[in-house]
Amino acid sequence: METDAGDWTNRSFADVSAETPELFAAFANADPDFAFPGGESFVQQELRVGAALDDIEQGELPALVVCHGMVIRAALSVRIGRWLPQGQRVPNGALVPLEPSEAELAALGRRPAPQAS
Repeated sequence: METDAGDWTNRSFADVSAETPELFAAFANADPDFAFPGGESFVQQELRVGAALDDIEQGELPALVVCHGMVIRAALSVRIGRWLPQGQRVPNGALVPLEPSEAELAALGRRPAPQAS
């Protein structure tokens, strides 16, 4: 489920930032319209991660999914029903529930999505 970084794969942030500063700034600011050159956009990633979570949930639960912070952010976005702008970094080794409570959302600096009436 990792990020398809396209042409940026295996390149340092310093090199990418020096080569394309505006595009790197969009990435760093978690602009929802950002797309990796030759790779996927944040929107495409969120759709792919959501589909993968649906597949996982068809199996035995609970399940443990190990992935990097960008994928966790996409999974949380799917779960709360909206993109997490200025994406909160997820610490390495963190256990992040994908059914976040209001307290966990508050810790991320976010309010829960409005509930349909």
